[in-house]
Amino acid sequence: MLISLILLAQEEAAKKGGDPPSMLVQFMPIILIVVVFYFLIILPGRKERQQRAAMITALKKNDKVITNAGIVGQVVNLIEGTEEVTIKSEDTKLRILRSSIARVMAEPAATGDAKPV
Repeated sequence: MLISLILLAQEEAAKKGGDPPSMLVQFMPIILIVVVFYFLIILPGRKERQQRAAMITALKKNDKVITNAGIVGQVVNLIEGTEEVTIKSEDTKLRILRSSIARVMAEPAATGDAKPV
């Protein structure tokens, strides 16, 4: 039954003999996939890279940072013109690259009248 319906549909399509769809219509799904890929993957990645570059350039002495390895420390020395940063963690000083800093920890807002919960 199903096979006969498929054959009948193919016969009807062969009898019509209409024009094939244009090239634009054939490539429309590929174009849409590229546009969606751009907005979902490339654009957010570019924004993240720009934010990270701004964070690294705004790095200053006494900032609390977390490295990619999970080391928490405080910036002691920034050597301008190089990628090296010296951080202090407990009693240890480490020389690391700026690119290995994952994030700068935000200072908690100091409010004098805050009550413990």
